[in-house]
Amino acid sequence: MRRWTTRFARFAATLVLIGAAGAAAAQALDLAEVTARGQIRVALYKDFQPFSDADKGGKGVDVEVARLLADKLGVKLLPLWFDADENTDDDLRNMVWKGTVFGYGPADFMLHVPVDKDYIANNDKVIFFAPYYRERFAIARNLERLDKLDSLDAFRSHKIGVEITTYPDTIMLSADGGAYRSNVVHYKTASQAIEGLKKGEVSAVMAMQGELEGGLSGAKGFAISQPPLPVINRRQWPLGLAVKAGHEELARALQRAINELAADGSLAKAFERHGVTYRAP
Repeated sequence: MRRWTTRFARFAATLVLIGAAGAAAAQALDLAEVTARGQIRVALYKDFQPFSDADKGGKGVDVEVARLLADKLGVKLLPLWFDADENTDDDLRNMVWKGTVFGYGPADFMLHVPVDKDYIANNDKVIFFAPYYRERFAIARNLERLDKLDSLDAFRSHKIGVEITTYPDTIMLSADGGAYRSNVVHYKTASQAIEGLKKGEVSAVMAMQGELEGGLSGAKGFAISQPPLPVINRRQWPLGLAVKAGHEELARALQRAINELAADGSLAKAFERHGVTYRAP
């Protein structure tokens, strides 16, 4: 429920990034082939702070988790950076089981994919497994302008930023018969909306909690809380890994590695280092 309800349904037909020298025209490999090659290709979103960011030297929570997984398998990490397409199905096709029309990809596995039984049932070319984090929506607010947020009624007079064409966008445009429509400010990305909050362009931002926490990490005068709507708070979803169907050995090895990282606290520490609260799935 991550991308088909929010960020993943957001981008308008962007081309997949062609980069990562030596990664073109690759084939997704199973465990024995990955081990023999000595490196594992991991699909990572190019611009998805605080989880992955190719422009900042390849930093982010998912980048760190990918590196920890590669270490567990005894191989080197080779990131395959890509821009999000129109939906998660497109991303899985491009980066997990087929590759792009430009010959880029697929990777050996991908992080930050929804692990949901209904979604899984409609994607038989991919194995979904190893949920490692639970995401949800939240609202970040400027405490000088909004010291508390008991209802959405505050947005009759205060501006709220949202990422365009996302679930928060839909909610704020339609709630209470469109009462807040005139105070909804659209941004291209959640990161830009958070920057707008810091600059005082808006009083609040609704987005995924991980994005809000990472974007406001170290900033003072802001608070992050659950939206005052039960329908939003119930919408939470686990995020995990995906490999190409038929690559069960690799999936089992990565599952064992995730279990070990969760058990020894390495997963939680990776999230904390990027200002994100770790929520077990």
